[in-house]
Amino acid sequence: MAPMTAPAAVYWRLFEVPPGAEFDVSSPNKGEDPHRRVAQLVADGFFTRSARWIAPARVVKDDEKLPRSGLLVDGRLLRTQQGSRALRLGIGFGLGRSYMDTSVRVFNLAESSQKPWLTFKTTGGSNMEPGLVGAVVTAPISAPVVVLPAIASVAGGAMSTASRGFKGITQDGKRTGRAIAATIHDRLALRNLVGRKAYPKRGGRLATPFGEVDLPDVGLP
Repeated sequence: MAPMTAPAAVYWRLFEVPPGAEFDVSSPNKGEDPHRRVAQLVADGFFTRSARWIAPARVVKDDEKLPRSGLLVDGRLLRTQQGSRALRLGIGFGLGRSYMDTSVRVFNLAESSQKPWLTFKTTGGSNMEPGLVGAVVTAPISAPVVVLPAIASVAGGAMSTASRGFKGITQDGKRTGRAIAATIHDRLALRNLVGRKAYPKRGGRLATPFGEVDLPDVGLP
């Protein structure tokens, strides 16, 4: 099922929320489907890396006829919790964090559109935003991807509660997309199909003055 040559294109199906999944997200935009919004955020994160690390990518519709070459990526949002940005920024120590866990399948369309070549899971959360009290790590230690600089700020002016809460999910979604790109890139690089440009982040424990902190994993079979 593994590709024998570098893929020329990547086709992406927006992730679905399966029955029974944990999904607690309120969209900041009235009338917007939060399921689709989060799924698009993951896709957007993937697209920022795909062309450089794998191949150009685009979204395909569920009823669209698939080509006979390239990679197809689909997946599920297993846990998506918005959390509380006020607690993350005001107190820290992991309080109010958001969560995003996904399962991912990658198909080598030259071989099959039914049996995946690669399956894995990602897990992460937004306590990468350092709390105003007790922040000891400035890098996004909870990001499920190669280490990226944290982007966290307290902006002045009015902001709706939904917008404040959704920021953590926005960052989680985009980091998750980048993690997926890094993982696929890693498997292709191990087969010498693409030049090595990144590594997926592995889970573990990080010692801090306040105790050990979990580092999430991008799981591989």
